[in-house]
Amino acid sequence: MVTPVTPDEANEAIRAFMVAPVRRGRPLWPEEQAEYEELLDAWAAAVRGGSHAPPSRYALNGS
Repeated sequence: MVTPVTPDEANEAIRAFMVAPVRRGRPLWPEEQAEYEELLDAWAAAVRGGSHAPPSRYALNGS
């Protein structure tokens, strides 16, 4: 079962992803762009009130 994600949790995950020292100040690489898009999908689903499986590298539901 997929745990619902709140918009705030998803937003915090996006912020953490974007400020990571390894990518600060440069464009996203293709694989990073894919991860970012997954985070955006999770945020959009949360805003709509749905659920979305969080990307495997990010625990959006606080676990």
